[in-house]
Amino acid sequence: MNETSQSRRAGMSAAELARMLGVTPAAVSYALRGRPGVSEALRRRILAAADEHGVARPDLEAARGKRPVLGLVLADVGNPFYSELAISVTDAARDRGYEVFLSHTRDEPEAVAAVIEAMIGHDVSGVLLTAMQFGHAEVLRRLRPAGIPLVQISRRMGRVDADFVGIDDALAGAQITDHVLGHGVERVALVAGPVSSSASKGRRDGFRRSLERHGITLRREWNITGGLNQADGARAAKHLLGLDELPEAVICGTDAIALGLIDEFARAGVRVPEDLLVTGFDGLAGARTPFVDLTTMVQPRSAIAAEAVECVTERRSHPQGPRREVLCEHRLYIGKSCGCGIGKENAHVGG
Repeated sequence: MNETSQSRRAGMSAAELARMLGVTPAAVSYALRGRPGVSEALRRRILAAADEHGVARPDLEAARGKRPVLGLVLADVGNPFYSELAISVTDAARDRGYEVFLSHTRDEPEAVAAVIEAMIGHDVSGVLLTAMQFGHAEVLRRLRPAGIPLVQISRRMGRVDADFVGIDDALAGAQITDHVLGHGVERVALVAGPVSSSASKGRRDGFRRSLERHGITLRREWNITGGLNQADGARAAKHLLGLDELPEAVICGTDAIALGLIDEFARAGVRVPEDLLVTGFDGLAGARTPFVDLTTMVQPRSAIAAEAVECVTERRSHPQGPRREVLCEHRLYIGKSCGCGIGKENAHVGG
């Protein structure tokens, strides 16, 4: 039995058909589902090959009776903020009748293209993306011909015509720095996230703006950028411990960074806040325990999730509507890690 006869009898998968034709899985999905995104000539070629090789076509009528699915792409679940956000998004999506297809990229740019192609192939009803980095614009434009709405969460790119939901990171960064400087410190270090993240850049810009407003110069060796996780905080602490002089305060771009930093300092006998002040950013539940009581900027995850799901729902109904930018209200939680005493009331500052 030749290969063609065998494939016709057994049935070829859509992925195998894509490889055989030298096209993307998304192109095969567009053609089989009758969606835009491929030329008419390519559609006819794919459909003819699908019929020849026994590729099953989606039961579109049955699919219409199923709950729609949203794709959620997380930057890195190693940062607990994204794990907590995933729970909030799943809850908000189910409240609106959606299920969630979850993936994460470990903040690796090349992973975004593969995830987006997979979500297009699964015919998701919308994509919620937290893994946005500078340089992803071309990859994400593949969603438009597929008719799949995109919502940027926390991170964004100005050149991508898509809705955004998050907070005012620059304002929040400046506010938490102002609070730290209110303790009279002058030797301040920054440990921010990756330079490719718009959220990290916004926070870093706010940090620096506050320092400049207070007449404080940020030393080069105290200006640290990198990842978002506890391991990155530990590496930053080791770097600072290796210098001739420690700062009086360290302002961190995420709670996970702050927790890793505090743990590494503790191993070296440096106490927080007695010897050095530390703040985080995100408002993780686990960072506000009595033992740590991390001063942090709280992101309203439930509000962000609900707004993002609402944006997808609205975009599905009005695909040509104007791009939306939704800034949710952040809040400064004042714990003990910044040097404030026990029992000090929390300040509320919004964006």
